[in-house]
Amino acid sequence: MLALPASAQVRNINLTGTPIKAIDEPFTLISGVRELPGNKVIVADSREKRVGMVNFTTGAFTSIGRVGNGPGEFQVPMALFAGPGTDTWVADPQAGKVHVVTADGKLQNAILPPEGEGGTPLFIPRAVDAAGRFYMQAVPRLGGGAAPVVDSFMIVRWDRATKKTDTLGKVPSGMSVSTSGSSGGNMRMMIRSKPLAATPVWSALPDGHVAVVQPSPYRVDLISANRSVSRGPAQAYTPITVTAAERAAYRARRQSNEGPPITRTIGGGGGGGNVSTSSSAAPSAVEIPDDEFPEVMPPFSGQGSVLVSLEGEIWVLRTRRAADKVPTYDIFNSAGQLTGKATLKPNSVVVGFGAGVVYVARQDPEDDLRYLEKYAR
Repeated sequence: MLALPASAQVRNINLTGTPIKAIDEPFTLISGVRELPGNKVIVADSREKRVGMVNFTTGAFTSIGRVGNGPGEFQVPMALFAGPGTDTWVADPQAGKVHVVTADGKLQNAILPPEGEGGTPLFIPRAVDAAGRFYMQAVPRLGGGAAPVVDSFMIVRWDRATKKTDTLGKVPSGMSVSTSGSSGGNMRMMIRSKPLAATPVWSALPDGHVAVVQPSPYRVDLISANRSVSRGPAQAYTPITVTAAERAAYRARRQSNEGPPITRTIGGGGGGGNVSTSSSAAPSAVEIPDDEFPEVMPPFSGQGSVLVSLEGEIWVLRTRRAADKVPTYDIFNSAGQLTGKATLKPNSVVVGFGAGVVYVARQDPEDDLRYLEKYAR
């Protein structure tokens, strides 16, 4: 474990002014943005189950594909990644595949992810590096008819060129699971994140390193291709006490911002055979009991709190008090050093990056819809 030197200079990025361009097309939940040449982006809305192309010159939105199970169709577009050239890869965990979208907005043949233990598919891809390798989390173990193990996940890299997978590390999951049914017939399993869980969040950098943002101490660790780990310098953090106001704010955000939980149905007894994945409407926020919340907040929380830019910068959305309406991001370089901070307008979140720009989803408090904005960075 190698300690990296602290960065000497921190820049401030102000994303509270007038954007370069704001798009009038409303979205319900923007789950990914991928920039293309010609001042265009591909955008996915996981709640509306739609994918489209936005032209930032004209402001026009053009739909791509449709919901279904056939060619040119998808089920739930959960994330977007840069594929080779100008191709965009659309992760669709409910369909068990990754769709390929060309620069002209056409859905091509899909990519089928490899199988994990027991013949079950791996989870949704979490990142893609510049070489086109996928980075995923292994699914919970589903053997012997016992309840699945979800206390930790394996970081798995899949190289499509060599058709090989390898495990780079292991991280706590911060997940909870509930099951129904019997192991002799169909067992239904619902997996969801624990509220404000102090668990690491990881993503891959363009050069193939894996960045693991640690909550305690707050820092960024880097896993290299040979699995060696370099620890970034610890960052000062004063824990925020979780009160009734923070619990209420979290419940409201989850109802508004988070996608549906993943449900897995296991049939045919043990061994993990006949596994299907689906999503369903999220439970009401009031169903989260107070005693599930921690006493203090971690410095960040949730997979969506960490994004990686085209240059390999790591943006971490900080937690804040319920009364604090201003979102802020810590920005780390590819060596795990804190190099900058970004400040956004209230009700805004970063959803993607481009060449010298950042894409922000601004939520309108009146209609609860999201609007895509483009800023210089």
